Amino acid sequence: MPSVKSAATFCFILLMTLVLHESVIAQQEEPKIEAGAQLSVLGRSASIGGGGRLTFNLTRNLALEGELNYFPSSGSNNTRIFQGQFGVKAGLRFDRFGVFGKVRPGFINSQYNVTVFCPPPVCPPGQVCIPRLPSPCSVFTATNTKFSSDLGAVVEFYPAKRVVVRFDVGDTITNRRAPSVSLDVGQFAIISSNVATHNLQVSASVGFRF
Repeated sequence: MPSVKSAATFCFILLMTLVLHESVIAQQEEPKIEAGAQLSVLGRSASIGGGGRLTFNLTRNLALEGELNYFPSSGSNNTRIFQGQFGVKAGLRFDRFGVFGKVRPGFINSQYNVTVFCPPPVCPPGQVCIPRLPSPCSVFTATNTKFSSDLGAVVEFYPAKRVVVRFDVGDTITNRRAPSVSLDVGQFAIISSNVATHNLQVSASVGFRF
């Protein structure tokens, strides 16, 4: 007859096998990839745009993700913005909802129209001319790409196993170079320094989990 020690060993091995089996099943059932479309509002000018997002869940509480957004023309200079943010999302995920924080560096590319004005014609001596305002001579497109950081919070809802509804609120920080004046003995110099600009960004999205 088998000894008590052998029976205990068999029960332990059987228990560990069941635990590992359930763990593998749980990992297989937990969706790893999320893909979604979103609507986003950026900055003080409230530029409205949208884009897509791709998330890879390393665990239930930690994920790698990236998103791309495009904001069509707005303002008097017809500014168009293309944004990319890539980083991590970490927090607590429950059965029906999750709360996370996000840290995502990236870039913001801005394209805008620049209008060049021509000076009014010079009035010949001895003649009376009607004053004229400067008129636009040409319009060209300028491009500016800046480093950006997206810091904020994420709230997710899971109405179904493969569906996620997500709301983002964050501070999109961009760096730009601003001129400043340095005074020395009898002379001055103009130098450039980095200035951080903070922009509130709010997004809402619907995605699918695979």
